Amino acid sequence: MPSHQHDRAASTLLREISRIVSRDVRDPDVATVRVSQVSLSPDKRSARVLVAPWDPVAGKEPDPAPLRALVRATPFIRKMLARNLRMRYVPELRFDYDLGEQHRKRIDQLLKRIKKRARKGMAVLFAAAALQFGTAWGMPQLERLESSAVVMGSEFRIACYAPTRRAAAGAITAAFDEVRRVDAFLSHYKPDSELSRINREAAGKDVKVTREMADLLKRCLRYSQESEGAFDITVGSLVKAWGFYKGHGHMPSAWTLWWARRSSGYQHLRLDPSKSTVRFLRSGMLLDPGGVGKGYAVDRAVDALREYGIERALVSSGTSSIFALGEPPDGGGGWGLDLRGGEIPDEIVTTVKLRDQALSTSGSYEKFFESGGKRYGHILDPRTGRPASGMAAVSVIAPLTIDTEAWSTALFVNGADWARAHPVHNGRVYLCPESGACEWIEGE
Repeated sequence: MPSHQHDRAASTLLREISRIVSRDVRDPDVATVRVSQVSLSPDKRSARVLVAPWDPVAGKEPDPAPLRALVRATPFIRKMLARNLRMRYVPELRFDYDLGEQHRKRIDQLLKRIKKRARKGMAVLFAAAALQFGTAWGMPQLERLESSAVVMGSEFRIACYAPTRRAAAGAITAAFDEVRRVDAFLSHYKPDSELSRINREAAGKDVKVTREMADLLKRCLRYSQESEGAFDITVGSLVKAWGFYKGHGHMPSAWTLWWARRSSGYQHLRLDPSKSTVRFLRSGMLLDPGGVGKGYAVDRAVDALREYGIERALVSSGTSSIFALGEPPDGGGGWGLDLRGGEIPDEIVTTVKLRDQALSTSGSYEKFFESGGKRYGHILDPRTGRPASGMAAVSVIAPLTIDTEAWSTALFVNGADWARAHPVHNGRVYLCPESGACEWIEGE
C-alpha cells in the first residue's frame, strides 16, 4: 500500500509537471490540455501522467497532437523537474489521455437533461448567465477557460478570462495548487496535516504552529467572541458525537454528548500569537475547520489568480461558497447568481449581482438525519451541543469568503432576531427562517 511519503511525492510531481507544462513548454499544442493525474510507480522510477483537454467534447476522440507534443517535450520536462525538485531519481514519464474526463463530460450532458433534485433550504449555484463565458461580445481578446477539481470533499470550480489560454491555464493551475496546499495543512482528515498534529498534541502542552495557522486561529477566536459563541472552531468532538464527521449523523448517547460538550469551547483554546503556540485546556478537544476551511481556500485561490493578472473570474467551493472577481466582459454590474430554495423545487428565491465580493450559504438541507419524526441538521450550536433550529438557510455577502462562511454559520445558529440586531460589517445577509418570508439585512 502506498505510503504517505509516496503520495506526497506523486502530489509534488503533479504540481510541478502542471506548472512546467502550463508555463514553460512552448509548443502551442500543449496549451489545449492540462495535467489531471500522476501515478508514480512503487520504486519511483517511472510515472504515468494523465492529461485532459481543457474543453472536452463528449463522444469525440481526443486530439493526438498534444500527446505527441508532450512526448517531444519530455526530456525538457524531466530536466526542469531535476532542477526544481530534490529527487534521488527523476522518473521516466509516460503521457496518456485521461479518458475519465470525456466520460464525465458525457455524464454532465445527460444530467442536464434530467430535472434537478428538489432541495429544501437554499444552495448557491453558478447562474447560467454567469457561466456563458463564450458570449463575451466586444472583448474578443480575452480567452475563457474553466476547470474543476475535487478537494476538501467538494468540487472546486474555477472559471476565468485571460488574454491567452496559456495564461488562463497557468493561473488556474496556480489557484488549484493553493487550494490543495490549504487542504494539506488544514485538513482534519489527513493525519500528517498541521491541524491534525495540533489535535493530537495540544492537550496539556504548547504546540508550535506556523504563522499562517496562528493568524487563522486568531481570526476564528474573533468570530467566536463577536458571535457570542455561535461560531466555534473547537466543535470537533461535538461533530463526531453527532456522527457528522464522516457520515450523515445519528443521535448520540447522553454520556457521549456530555463529554463532547465538556471537550468543546473556544474559551479553552489558548493561543499565543507572539510565540505562535497553541494549547488545549481541556482533554478531548478537537479543532474542526468546517466553518472556515473552504472559504479560506477560495480566498487563497483568488489571491493566486490576481498574482497572475486575472481580473475576471468565478471561484466556488461546491455549492456553499463563491467569490466573484471583477465582472464578466459583457458587464452588467457583476456576475449574476441565483439563490434557490423553499418548498417549491428549483424555485428561484432571488438573484444577486456580485463584483469583487464573496457569497456563502449555510442551510439545514446540506446534511441531516431524521429520528423520531424530527430532523437534525449538521450545523451545531456549540453552546448547547445540539443542532441549531429555526433557520432554513442564511446567505452572507462580504469582501472575503472566509468572513461570509463563518458568519453564515454564526447567524444560522443565532437566528433571525440576533441577526437583525447584529448586521455584518460591510456585508449583506439574506435570512430564510423555517417559517416566514426571507428577508435582506443590510450591513453597517
